[in-house]
Amino acid sequence: MKLEIAQAVEFLGRLLQPKMESDLLLVYKQHLSLSLHQRFQDHWDTLQPLRGNAYRAISNFNGHLDPVLILAATSAAITPELIHTHLPRDFVLWIDPFSVAYRVGDHGNIMTLFEDRSRGRLGVKAEPPLTFVPRVSTPVRISPPNSPNSKQEATEAATTAVITAAAVKKYSIHQSSPLAIHAKKDEQKQLVMVN
Repeated sequence: MKLEIAQAVEFLGRLLQPKMESDLLLVYKQHLSLSLHQRFQDHWDTLQPLRGNAYRAISNFNGHLDPVLILAATSAAITPELIHTHLPRDFVLWIDPFSVAYRVGDHGNIMTLFEDRSRGRLGVKAEPPLTFVPRVSTPVRISPPNSPNSKQEATEAATTAVITAAAVKKYSIHQSSPLAIHAKKDEQKQLVMVN
């Protein structure tokens, strides 16, 4: 956490350096570092670096200066307006375990200031390459179904088909549309008139 906060504080110091006296800037950076340590104390998880990412973001966005920057400025006896006017507009700085990045502008590119690849989420060990093992298969003969050998088997098959069709008709839940019902009634009326 100390390394990431030091990187972020130095970056902010470089942004403010041309606008502030060096002694005043040094005091501000010390107070900012202490404020960030206090703020991140219970919000720093090296096993899940992105967890709490929004909480650790420092911003000068939509005309509002981040409260931690205001606190550090008032502690260093600097007016927050001085910090606000000299930081870029729509500026966000993310301080995460193993990574420090920033963005200027609402749709600007995210620029990485610091990244520790040896300990961070990008330091992934390469797994050994997968080897192809061909699967051994045996051929299977595909043939048409056997035809019934006798009249009795044919009769049984036909009976089963009739019973199955009757069962499907009996248990099917089908409701006719109102137009079909009306057409059926008209058809029955015409049959009655003809007779």
